[in-house]
Amino acid sequence: MAGFQPALVPSPETLDYWLRMLHAFGPIRFTGTPQARQFEEFLARSFRGLDFQVQIDTYRLMAWECDLARDCAISVTEDGKASRALDVVAYYPFAASTRGKGPVSGRVLYAGAGDDAVKALVAKTPATELARSIVVVDMPLAGGGARGTPKFFPGTFPDPMAPNYTGPNPASQGGRPSMEAVEDKCQALVLCYTDVSNEAARYNWLPFSDKHRRTPALWVGADDSRYLARVSGKATMTLRCDATLTPNARADTVIATLPGASDEVVFLTTQTDGPNECNENGGLGVLALATYAAGRPRALRKRTLVCCLPTGHYAAGAVADRETGSGRPAGTRGFMNQHPDIVKRIVGHLSLEQMAAMEWTAADMKWAPTGLPAPEMWLPTATDAPAMQRIFHAATVGENPKYSRSAIVESGFAPGEGGAPRAAGLPGFGLMGAPQYFFRADPMGVIKKLSPRVMANQVDIATKMMVLMDRLSVDQLYGRAPITDADLFG
Repeated sequence: MAGFQPALVPSPETLDYWLRMLHAFGPIRFTGTPQARQFEEFLARSFRGLDFQVQIDTYRLMAWECDLARDCAISVTEDGKASRALDVVAYYPFAASTRGKGPVSGRVLYAGAGDDAVKALVAKTPATELARSIVVVDMPLAGGGARGTPKFFPGTFPDPMAPNYTGPNPASQGGRPSMEAVEDKCQALVLCYTDVSNEAARYNWLPFSDKHRRTPALWVGADDSRYLARVSGKATMTLRCDATLTPNARADTVIATLPGASDEVVFLTTQTDGPNECNENGGLGVLALATYAAGRPRALRKRTLVCCLPTGHYAAGAVADRETGSGRPAGTRGFMNQHPDIVKRIVGHLSLEQMAAMEWTAADMKWAPTGLPAPEMWLPTATDAPAMQRIFHAATVGENPKYSRSAIVESGFAPGEGGAPRAAGLPGFGLMGAPQYFFRADPMGVIKKLSPRVMANQVDIATKMMVLMDRLSVDQLYGRAPITDADLFG
């Protein structure tokens, strides 16, 4: 590609070092925790070292943190029988904590399958009976779960691409409507995975970005779901979720600016808080692109580069809480609200999330690797999708197809941090990886499921797109003027 200098791109070895450093900060970096703060501070130092101008937007929240093995438990006692411990596979993030209060107990009350079943149960059950119950609901994933099935534009990299797995996906779970239906009406809520194995669902941080809740809630698997359905009305459940709450926790959004020859802005964004080293390693991807940009003389940089590394993606409700948080949105939307002067100068944007992932699947009630890169979704701004597709396919030229599994999304996929600039009509692309361990808050991390070589392909492609966003005219980026092969390849 014309103007692209591969020698300025951080090597796969450097990316591997950064990924392992992120793991060492703490595999799980829940918003406002010390390990999340370490990553924020590392990013601020790194951008200053590249001679970027760094600004910090600080947020506050009631931080929520939980250790599944230490803090969570469920036992069930059938009438006249001995107690039985269940296998708790995950917690409901920001559910009410039982720490310092003691476990809660209630009669097992099985609702059926899905959020609508919970709503129907609440509508027909007397309030006094609900108040002494723990509600149980099956949450099958068949049919796409909460995230749905995306529709793709023609053309993939590589083309043809290995088909995507279409079975139950543990990263597609919901549950918030069930919580909203039972809030303050029962002792606790138990949600059940029914069509993936316990190991595939274990440690899932779902549903994410909910606000602090007043009802404790945990997840169990398929075998325990069948047992709880059988003993509904005939057993008492005791549940413990001793999450740690930290009031007035600090979380920072890092904003780094590298001036160019003009005030027009190429904008990079990502997220920095979350459950594992895959989910929030987009900050390292943005750092890689920034390293490339900083290696070029200012006179060769047509536009100013602004890198946004926001907090609050996985604690949106807690940060926006007016009583215990900052009372305003965080994430990229928060940045855009806070800095309209920058937003009005953006002529192109890229968001990078969930990089380096290799694929694991939950097929046939198992949990195993496939040996392929995980699917990665590139989401263009709808109003200029043809121009963005042209830029994307040009950027894949020369990359090794062995390490990519990329498709361009037309509709039906989660928006991610790039959703805010796309909704504003700003031309650009968002990368979202789609591993089935997307939300896995495993205390051992997911570092062994990541490939620096896959990340190197993603960084190369994104860097080339950044180069083109710096060079092409505004009309070309908005799709108002043609983009020729000479514009792309010189």
